[in-house]
Amino acid sequence: MAAQVVSIPIGLVEPHPKLMLRFSYDVASLAALIRSAVDEITPNGQLEPGWVVPRQDGKEGYNVYIGMRRYKALTLLYKETGDERFAKFNAYVDTKNRPLLELFVRARKENEDAKGERQGLSVLEQVFGLYRIRDSVSIENLDGELKREFDVAEKLSEEKVRKLFQVEIAAHFRFRLAHLERLCAIGDERGFYQSAACAAGFGVEVEQMDSAVDRTDAAYTLDWFKRLFPEFKEPEKGPAVGQPSPVPAPGGAGAQHAEPTTQQKPLEVHETDAIIVACPACGAENMLLLSLKAEVTRLPADPRGTRATATPDAVIRCEYRCNSCLKEFYVFLEPMEGRSYAAEASLSPKFREPKDAVRAVDLRVDPKGNVWQKIVEGKVVGTVGARLKEAGE
Repeated sequence: MAAQVVSIPIGLVEPHPKLMLRFSYDVASLAALIRSAVDEITPNGQLEPGWVVPRQDGKEGYNVYIGMRRYKALTLLYKETGDERFAKFNAYVDTKNRPLLELFVRARKENEDAKGERQGLSVLEQVFGLYRIRDSVSIENLDGELKREFDVAEKLSEEKVRKLFQVEIAAHFRFRLAHLERLCAIGDERGFYQSAACAAGFGVEVEQMDSAVDRTDAAYTLDWFKRLFPEFKEPEKGPAVGQPSPVPAPGGAGAQHAEPTTQQKPLEVHETDAIIVACPACGAENMLLLSLKAEVTRLPADPRGTRATATPDAVIRCEYRCNSCLKEFYVFLEPMEGRSYAAEASLSPKFREPKDAVRAVDLRVDPKGNVWQKIVEGKVVGTVGARLKEAGE
């Protein structure tokens, strides 16, 4: 007999304690969509039912494992409005006593990218989900990509997984599975986080992960790195690029320094202070240069008085066509100190205060690959323009 949809009082439903796969649940937009869908046929506005299992602790009620965002959106609506129509959660009741791994796979499949408000799980969230159920999983039941994700889950602590999520948020980046596998090979904690920050902050492709591992000090040029990892102090800098350390010559303190036979030349830079923003539609990196000089001068009431000139706070909005998917979007920028900006990209032209911290970088053209390379402290730290791919693409 096919499962039937049941309208369950929302007070009898709770999230499955092992299958809350996301790091955070922002359901405000989904709640608005559900509210707009209310009619006589769907009085609570929930167009798609979820899936629940009976609670395993002997108490009355159910645990939701598919439709978590719908459940949380209805809970939010009921809390905000008190409207009893939102006090019901429509779901299929799964009574087959499935193992946790099977429930996880079903939830993962349900959350694959689709139309509407459904949001696919990131690779990191999939790894986190496996981490939470790892004690109940037999490795012989895994194969392919699922086994690779489980191997990563076993090597990472919950603290590291959550820290990597913070890195993703700060850098507007999503790690691919191969990124995480490479990071798991790094035993040193500082090197692990610095490499992760470089990969995310400079959009390093999997094939270039060795460059992120080899040049971890570039992480300190990312505005958010010191905020996320205050325990990792920036090491003292040595001589500037192209300036070798002096070598004492025989003859005591007053002797002349020996001249080096060769000097390292800094890489040629073709564009300076480029701002990189991710397309909100496809995630591809796009570059822009901002040339802005504005001053506001206050004229005194007394023509012979002193004028006062200052640089105003300003948010710039510009329209941009993505280099990858060709969709038009809007970039909001606010100059901060030095090479730092507050930035935000949106498909909507509606004005917004940019909140994401970005730092301008220098660029050079790699004639062999015909690509732009990011230069930080005279070193190549990645290329620009590639779409942020998910695992399996």
